[in-house]
Amino acid sequence: MYTFQALQILIFLIPGFISATILDVFIVRKEKKEFGKIIEALIFSMIIYIIYSLISGKSPVVLNQIEKSITYSYDSKSFLLLGLLSIATPTVLSFLITNDWHMKLARGLLISRKTARSSVWFDVFCDIKKHVIVNFENGRRIYGWPMYYSNNPENPYIFLFEPSWVEGDKFVDLDLEGILITPEQKIESIEFLKS
Repeated sequence: MYTFQALQILIFLIPGFISATILDVFIVRKEKKEFGKIIEALIFSMIIYIIYSLISGKSPVVLNQIEKSITYSYDSKSFLLLGLLSIATPTVLSFLITNDWHMKLARGLLISRKTARSSVWFDVFCDIKKHVIVNFENGRRIYGWPMYYSNNPENPYIFLFEPSWVEGDKFVDLDLEGILITPEQKIESIEFLKS
């Protein structure tokens, strides 16, 4: 009896686990504990099965238990559609999250003030595409284009493309492709330039 129920639950959750894994590949987000992963897979599975039911009107898997034997049958076309939905759903969701469109709508409707991203640090670097001047605690300053950056302000990594030291009102070209600024260099502030 328990094996039959476990099999039903597993089959129901597979599309959700596929979707959650694909979403983790596409976007930066906080690590979830095991229970949170199961809840997320359950939510994804419900969404996928709702969309599937609206499209086809049938169930892809039928499980029957007659006395002590368990039989199951499946429709390969249904599994193909479920597979496509398991890929399409997190792809669309990651597009919305990456571009913050759903939260922009929520902010516009005064429903929320939050963004879809994990930190203000990440928000600023995603939304403001400008050259920066990084000010260090020791007084040094460096100019460049923030090509790559961490999503976490506790570990502030920034890769500056074509960097230059800022000395007074002069820029001293380093003649480098780029420089990686690590947390050990103690960033005090970052200036985002207008042009």
